[in-house]
Amino acid sequence: MVKKLSTPVGPKAASACRFDRNTTIERFRREHRLTHKEQFDRVLSSRTIHFRCGCFRFYATPNDVKGARLGLIVGKRQLKRAVDRNRVKRALRETFRIKRALLPGFDIVVQLADTPSKEPLVAQAMTMWPRFVSAIGTKHDQRDP
Repeated sequence: MVKKLSTPVGPKAASACRFDRNTTIERFRREHRLTHKEQFDRVLSSRTIHFRCGCFRFYATPNDVKGARLGLIVGKRQLKRAVDRNRVKRALRETFRIKRALLPGFDIVVQLADTPSKEPLVAQAMTMWPRFVSAIGTKHDQRDP
């Protein structure tokens, strides 16, 4: 026996993300990531650029592909719970996705060096990328004009 609802069911609720159909949404695709151990090893061993920003360490090396690629290292030593590690990675990926168009063609590895402060992670991560660009300088910019 099938029960009928007393109230009519209307159209489903719209998504919380509203965007114009003509606008392109930049995604964090596989070609924007460092996916193999050899790629991480190349960046970590060459260390063309390395600096620290808050609780994060940055390592970067110019790449052969157009645009920046990101690799993340978030260890159990700094954050014991997987939920916390995933939250840090999610914040870094999201800010990288937003700022990727402004970044030069580098392979970038971001490593969590210390336990993050109570300040919101997205706010910390958004301030990191401009500091990264200034650390690189314009002389390393490999993008085609």
